[in-house]
Amino acid sequence: MTESADAFETEFIEFQKRLAYLRESRAYVTAELGRDEWVDAALLELDVATEELKVRQEELVSWADQVAAEKSPAELERLLLRAAFTGSPFPTLIVTGDDGVIRRANAAALALLDVTQSYASGRPFPVFADLRFRAALRSALAAVSRTGETRTVRMRLARRRLPPVDVTLAITALDLPGERPHLMIGTSIVPPLEPVAPSAPEIHPAREDVLAAFSRLLLSPGFSLGKAAAALLDAMADWVYVDLLDQTGVWRPGAALAGRGADAADRPLVLQRRVLDTGRLALESPLDDLGVLGEDPDGVKVAARLGVGSLVCVPLAARRPMGTVTLLRRAGGGRPLSLAEAGLVRELGDQLALRLDLDELLG
Repeated sequence: MTESADAFETEFIEFQKRLAYLRESRAYVTAELGRDEWVDAALLELDVATEELKVRQEELVSWADQVAAEKSPAELERLLLRAAFTGSPFPTLIVTGDDGVIRRANAAALALLDVTQSYASGRPFPVFADLRFRAALRSALAAVSRTGETRTVRMRLARRRLPPVDVTLAITALDLPGERPHLMIGTSIVPPLEPVAPSAPEIHPAREDVLAAFSRLLLSPGFSLGKAAAALLDAMADWVYVDLLDQTGVWRPGAALAGRGADAADRPLVLQRRVLDTGRLALESPLDDLGVLGEDPDGVKVAARLGVGSLVCVPLAARRPMGTVTLLRRAGGGRPLSLAEAGLVRELGDQLALRLDLDELLG
């Protein structure tokens, strides 16, 4: 194959030279003198190139067949197992570590989770579990990784656009010498061919309607921070927290609250401080860290107590940093907050910051 490649390279260089001669002579050819001869030469070169390419194509096909025939039995077995994993009708994942970081997911698993391969890869599998089952799943993953024994666990998958589904997972360890612990997670649940729409689809107001209604509220004589929080609650959330920073740099947690069970408690505001410092919104969808909202006075994580499934936190800033707005959506109560909704919340937050800044100037 090497000798053939060298011969082809030599012939190709000569072919390029002849083409260069043809291009140069084209400037001197006229309709009365030399045109027919020039056309004949060009067609001849095309014939030569076609014949040479045909020969090389046959050699490449023969070489590819030879390489395929020379594959070792181990390589053929690996390809067979990979095809079986990818094409299996049963959802299957391969994860690493106690956190169950997804390394491979077959097509059936991606359809069940309602995600793409790029979204799933590198993401801990427990983030797809309903909060009430997440701790049990993490414990099962750690136990299998530590003991190597197969375990089964029942859980509920919280999916992005499809309704939650209850599954029984089988978790088993994979013996891969020299590799960090790998686990295989499988279920007998086979996803339907067509996505099943929720029985009671949610109806969300149009983006323009939300913006217009919020703008009217900000300009109304009876505006208050509590009314703004209530408007955000009605539009797209289950809980709303407005935390403000005064002109002396002191935080006022829970300046406005909306939603059943929302309280100002002595939250550490770690997320809110980070969002305000960076000026960038934070979107957790689905929610992974239950401690992101801190703990209540009893030591219970706020996100766990409320059953938060997703959240978005946006900064309030005009002439100065003024605070944050945090919207929370319940797990299992509907689809998680989307990136488009997070962008809308950012716009609403910018409008609210301008109104608060105006109140400072006039007050």
